[in-house]
Amino acid sequence: MKFSSICLLPLLLGLSATASARFHSAVHDNPYWRLSTYQDLRTQLRFMPYFARVPVQTGALIIKDNNQGIVNIDQALPTDLDINYQVCGEQVEPQSIRQAVVCTVDDGGRGNTNPEHIGWSTQGRELLGIRMGNPSGKRVMIITQQHGNEPAGTEAALTVMRWLSAGFGYSSRRILEQLDILVILRANPDGGEPDPQNCNFNPTPGTVIDENCALIRQNLDPQAGGGFAENSEAGFIGIVGRGYDLNRYHHVKLDKPIRPVESQAMVAAALAFQPHTVLDLHGDLQKTDCQLDFRTIQPAQVLGVLPTVDCLSEEHQGNFRLLSPFADAIPDSQQEKLVQSLAVEVMQRVDRLFVGSTGRFSQVQLGAGNISSGATGNYQFIGAAAGGWETVNFTKDLRGDVVALVDGQAVIGVNPGLPEPSLISKQIWINRIALFEALSSLAGYAQHPPQDTNGFCEYPLAQGLRANLPAEYWGSQATNGPQLIPIDPGVGVPLYISGNCPDNPL
Repeated sequence: MKFSSICLLPLLLGLSATASARFHSAVHDNPYWRLSTYQDLRTQLRFMPYFARVPVQTGALIIKDNNQGIVNIDQALPTDLDINYQVCGEQVEPQSIRQAVVCTVDDGGRGNTNPEHIGWSTQGRELLGIRMGNPSGKRVMIITQQHGNEPAGTEAALTVMRWLSAGFGYSSRRILEQLDILVILRANPDGGEPDPQNCNFNPTPGTVIDENCALIRQNLDPQAGGGFAENSEAGFIGIVGRGYDLNRYHHVKLDKPIRPVESQAMVAAALAFQPHTVLDLHGDLQKTDCQLDFRTIQPAQVLGVLPTVDCLSEEHQGNFRLLSPFADAIPDSQQEKLVQSLAVEVMQRVDRLFVGSTGRFSQVQLGAGNISSGATGNYQFIGAAAGGWETVNFTKDLRGDVVALVDGQAVIGVNPGLPEPSLISKQIWINRIALFEALSSLAGYAQHPPQDTNGFCEYPLAQGLRANLPAEYWGSQATNGPQLIPIDPGVGVPLYISGNCPDNPL
């Protein structure tokens, strides 16, 4: 008689019959049962130092009162950066990093203006962090799950940091000797909570979310975008009545409003920690590297804006992109060599171990705003090599959500939906392998910096994006099943590409 691993797991955990029944119910009722709740993360971080064989700090990301936090943002701004030191006014010297990031939103718009809130989410969850390694080593800041519906990076980072804390093996010891690692774990704790008992997993477009949590891309802020009460502020990126897109507000130069309190915490932590490298872990839409048959292009088939196309050969229809790294740094700098060479090391490792393709990051720009405006690539402006990656994550269904209110009229944009449950386990493994490889490579670069970009530009950009516009969201604009949208500058679709190469100069 054969048993599935799900059937055996309750027995291996030593659960009672009642607990086993609850376990099976949770598995069948919640397709995201593999993911950690916020309380799970707090518990695991609380116990990590007790089982570690090396010094580890875990818990609150930002120091406040007696919370035993990790990063002190109640210190003066660094003095040697190309940033706006008059952020609080020409006659006012910011007393601290905490004060400076709040001053950016003093423009009559919305956003957090209380410096005491930095370190907590909109709903009051404390942002969590991990720090370990050599305090004199090269500083690496890792950010996971600032988009709440991209959870695999959090689970992977937690596992990798637990491996490192055990201090076993040459690679782990070298990483800890050469690097000072700070992890911002689940930077969006409200939007990233996988608890179906209390959270809204699939909110109806055009409604305000004022519940305790959700599993969505944005943070939770019912006042975002005016909350259907007034026009959206200039430069708003997010969903009206739901929240901000945290990855559009990394204005580390303090020259634009940093409205979400969670983004304020990330920027403040970076200004205090001064990372040499930033690794930002994301999930991706379902892309393909199949060769496109340009004879089949149908113009403006999706949203009346984007064309569709077919793969050249049916046998390549299932060929999809596993991993797409970012590589953002000042062109022709040592940081550019590092972040592009690092991307190649990670791609090569994933290529060897998993079936699927890897390549440079490129994305069709669907919706309002520039995808690169306010993203973590901005950390290059304080001297960091800004990298990371996206791994395949979402279902093919795209939502239609209200991205702005203009004169009382709703502007509809495209928004990724829920994670695809069947991809989660593989995605977590890919992120584990990629993160450990990245840290191992960075430890080597600390002693022997890369002399070139390691052939980064030889890796391909994705060929297309598979997406479906369901009738429940799009009505008459719905597509007849998933469509292949070409990602090709020659087709004339709007693109964002990370990494400076001759075919896509930044």
